[in-house]
Amino acid sequence: MRILLVNNFYYYRGGDCTYLFSLKKLLEEKGHEVSVFAMHHPQNLESEYSKYFVSYINYDEEVRNINIVSGFKVLNRTIYSREARIKVEKLIEIEKPDIAHIQNIHHHITPSIFYVLKKHNIPILWTLHDYTLICPNTSFLSHGRICEKCKNNKYFRPSIERCKKDSFGASTMAALETTMHRIMRLTDIVDIFIAPSEFSRRKFLEYGFPANKLVRLDLFTDIELPDKTKESDYYIYAGRMAPEKGIKTLIDAAVKIDSCKLKIVGSGPLLRDMKAYASSKDKNNVIEFLGHKDREELINLYKNCKFIVVPSEWYETSGLIIFEAFACGKPVVGSRIGGIPELVKDTERGLIFEPGDVEDLSAAIKYLLNNPDLVDEMGQNAKKFLEDEMGPEKHYEKLMEIYNQVLS
Repeated sequence: MRILLVNNFYYYRGGDCTYLFSLKKLLEEKGHEVSVFAMHHPQNLESEYSKYFVSYINYDEEVRNINIVSGFKVLNRTIYSREARIKVEKLIEIEKPDIAHIQNIHHHITPSIFYVLKKHNIPILWTLHDYTLICPNTSFLSHGRICEKCKNNKYFRPSIERCKKDSFGASTMAALETTMHRIMRLTDIVDIFIAPSEFSRRKFLEYGFPANKLVRLDLFTDIELPDKTKESDYYIYAGRMAPEKGIKTLIDAAVKIDSCKLKIVGSGPLLRDMKAYASSKDKNNVIEFLGHKDREELINLYKNCKFIVVPSEWYETSGLIIFEAFACGKPVVGSRIGGIPELVKDTERGLIFEPGDVEDLSAAIKYLLNNPDLVDEMGQNAKKFLEDEMGPEKHYEKLMEIYNQVLS
């Protein structure tokens, strides 16, 4: 089978990118021919298909220097990229894919490519890594709180709430993007939407997506499962430094514990603020910011930690870091929100706490630190769960069923 994978970025930027690379490797190992369509970026990995990639755009710079020209450029690129449509057709004509599997394409590649795919009779599957198709702010957050005011197509709400970057312009543009994509009837064009958790599947059903086009397929990780891992003197957070990730709550919880170090890995818009906030709170020097780490360094940190914390305060669709933690035989302390509790079974593969609750999170961390035997037991449970239920082979089998369904 010839498969076209599509994603905005072609480097290890987040869960969607990590899944892309793991999926590409898995499909190629199974004998399929895989081509890739993405956007040029200074951090991209090498690709033989890069000559087809769309040009790089940095929205932060464009918005910072906003004027009529840049505003039109941003609006045009965000909703419908003519360049992406032209370039993907060139790639299709050469590679002749049988199927297209979409990851994240919002703002950069855009659904403009779907019309070319349909022109060439190529079925489209779309893994829903976030909620952009039903929430203009992507994360169901407005000023740090869960918000669903756009339900029932009320996409005028973002302009009132200013939920995107606390900006009327950014919020209105995001609302316009979602509205236009509804007008484009993407639910008619796409053959199958893949939800990576039962929570996200139900959320898209709530917002009017057709049940016969929504299937659940959990993510997977291709980390080589170690027989035994070391245990060091730290627990870890890894992810973007963004408001929805619950970093501030984690810092507040960590400073209440002086018996173990918290290592924070990642970068993002809140990195500087969170460093300053931690510095003002961390009197015992228990928090260490490690910045961005490459894939191999990150996995080694997982393998050697006590456990991993996922303190998200938004509707996580799934959480690839949880799969990676389980693969390394580590339990997870996760917030009770989105798809997290589906993976982190409380007291069996980790502990669940109320999102945003500093005392609850601190108590969970202290409990694991005081019960190392339980940490080891939970880690082994997590590893076995992943091996039995969500390994690459199981993922491949289920994915092939979906591929063959749309090809038949």
